[in-house]
Amino acid sequence: MKAAFALLLLGTGLTAHSAIAQTKTSTTKPTATAKPVSKANTTKAGTTKTSTTKPAATRTTIARPAAKPVAKPASQPAAQPATAPPPPATSNSPKLEIPGVAPQQAPSFAKGTIGVNLGIGYGYGYGYGYSGFGGSTQSSPAISLSVEKGLVEGVGPGVISVGGLLGYKSDSYKWDILGDDYKSTWSNIYIAARGAYHYNFTDNPKIDTYAGLSLAARITRFSTNYSDTYTESYGNGTSLDAGVFLGGRYLFTDKIGAFAELGYDMSYLKLGLTTKF
Repeated sequence: MKAAFALLLLGTGLTAHSAIAQTKTSTTKPTATAKPVSKANTTKAGTTKTSTTKPAATRTTIARPAAKPVAKPASQPAAQPATAPPPPATSNSPKLEIPGVAPQQAPSFAKGTIGVNLGIGYGYGYGYGYSGFGGSTQSSPAISLSVEKGLVEGVGPGVISVGGLLGYKSDSYKWDILGDDYKSTWSNIYIAARGAYHYNFTDNPKIDTYAGLSLAARITRFSTNYSDTYTESYGNGTSLDAGVFLGGRYLFTDKIGAFAELGYDMSYLKLGLTTKF
């Protein structure tokens, strides 16, 4: 009887234990996926003890792009205030006013200006011979070169220039009648110092008008020949010669132009080329 009761209790316990085990199996959470075995340890009993290690957490560093330097705007220079052009230079020398003479409307020859004339002159030869009755006179043009520079201003509205002139001229007279011939020749070298006053009477800055005086050394040579049998030279020498002239120049460009002069010095009339700088 006791043995039957013990078997009943054992069967009841086994049934309860089986029900409890099934209940735990249905309520437990699913197990996590086994992590890979990284290392196996062998125990003394010959059993293999498997230990799992978690993989080392890898820290991923995301490289940030380097910040580009911000380009600074180019600094612009500060705007300079507009400066007024300097006033024209004025001479400190007192000006001498000439009554009745107005200031120049277009000054064309200033202090420091240099003018050069290269010309051919006509007139003022000895030339006392005559044409007809076998006599004739020949005269070469007077060739002259003059240079002047503006030196003095303030004397009235114009400018005074000082310079010089070098010229050459020759004349000859020939007389032939009844087989007799007679020939005389003169040559003149003219070296002069000149002074002029420049005042432009017009409103055109390309025109320069002036008047002046000269004092020269005239070197004269004279020779005569009669029928190729008699030759004589006389009258050779140097003399002082004063002159007066009135002239003007017109510039075609900034520096090149033409000039004309009337007066009594090297010749009565001069025409030619001029330059001014």
